[in-house]
Amino acid sequence: MVGDGLDGESATLTDVAQRLLDLYTWFSASEPSVLQHAFPRLSLASCQDAVQEAFLATGRLAAAGRLPQSTDLVAYLRRAARNRAVSDIRRQARADRRLAVKGGDAPAVATAGVLSSQDLLEDLVIPAIRSMKESRRRRVVELQSCGWSDDRIAKELGIPLSRLYRDRYEAVRYLRRKLTGHIQAGLGKNNQHGKKGD
Repeated sequence: MVGDGLDGESATLTDVAQRLLDLYTWFSASEPSVLQHAFPRLSLASCQDAVQEAFLATGRLAAAGRLPQSTDLVAYLRRAARNRAVSDIRRQARADRRLAVKGGDAPAVATAGVLSSQDLLEDLVIPAIRSMKESRRRRVVELQSCGWSDDRIAKELGIPLSRLYRDRYEAVRYLRRKLTGHIQAGLGKNNQHGKKGD
């Protein structure tokens, strides 16, 4: 790194960003289950979101040069993911309290018509993907819903894995908002959540 023509600050930025990128696959695969074990109230999907959001926020700090080279990135990422999980739990607790005040019985209603995973994919997820505007994000989740691996999708689209991860994360956030709106509409809620564009 010293002899590559970068000044000290740029070399530090590159080193921290590269170390962060090197951690991505391992951390994003292992940390959601660790978080779910620590916070059983959260779904695995919520824990995956917390890990992705922590990673993106840490990446922004690294890109801005706000993380010193001596940063223990694993500890930093774990703390950031844990903080986001705690925020999710607090948000859920507030929503539960609001529901209790309104006298709702969401768990009974939500489990009344349980669909299989394949039914959910075909009846809810695939139509939600098709409703997305044409974009690389849409293509990423279309291919993923067909069972393609990350490497195969990245090769097909001609993009690096880091770009694929960001595109998928943003697409999944959009789909989750859209499906949450659909589920809330099915429960009789009059909420505009999920109407935001991708």
